[in-house]
Amino acid sequence: MADKVEKITVGKKLNAFLEKNKKALMVVLILCLVALIGFVVINLVMTNQKGNNLAKLDQITYELTNDSATLEDAEIQTRINDALTKLEELRTSSGIVGSRANLLAADLLFRQGKFEDAIKAYEKAASLKNKSYIAPLAYYNIAVCYEELKDIANAEANYKKAVEYEDFLLLTHAKFSYGRILETQGKYKEAVEVYTELNDSTPEDTWAKMAKTRIIALQSEGKAE
Repeated sequence: MADKVEKITVGKKLNAFLEKNKKALMVVLILCLVALIGFVVINLVMTNQKGNNLAKLDQITYELTNDSATLEDAEIQTRINDALTKLEELRTSSGIVGSRANLLAADLLFRQGKFEDAIKAYEKAASLKNKSYIAPLAYYNIAVCYEELKDIANAEANYKKAVEYEDFLLLTHAKFSYGRILETQGKYKEAVEVYTELNDSTPEDTWAKMAKTRIIALQSEGKAE
């Protein structure tokens, strides 16, 4: 009986509270509903914007490459400059749009020999999509840029970053390049370790076979055990 009385009492108190505060509660519910609607609308807008920007990227790529095999060098440079101009706004985007836009811009800057600018664009691409296929590709290309600039230490650092991505499509090439850059610095022991790992993990791969020849060469020269 005491439990029953307690339940009735609690129920009455709750009803009284709801009746007394129904206006305030209604305002809270309306605010929550408005916030939910706003969230949905923002999501839809962002999704549509993302789709539109990806379509713009595809259009830029198409305009850049369409029938490009028949173009003279001057015409190709005109297309590259036009593409870089159109990419400027997209490069400030977040996520996949910004990452892809910066990756394409970096490739074009690399073709123009603007290696320092290309490095910045590749770094931006990697930072926006660090867990995607773009990041290791960007780090690999950054390493190539640093080699062009004769900055071997930074080339080594970025090849090392690239090979840390096990699902990188160019992983064996990147590992060989990493070993090669170690070798050019006289770091023969580290180079052989990289070459050996590459050869042991994928012995039938072309780059692994090249790594094996480098191990043999270094051993014959007395630079490695």
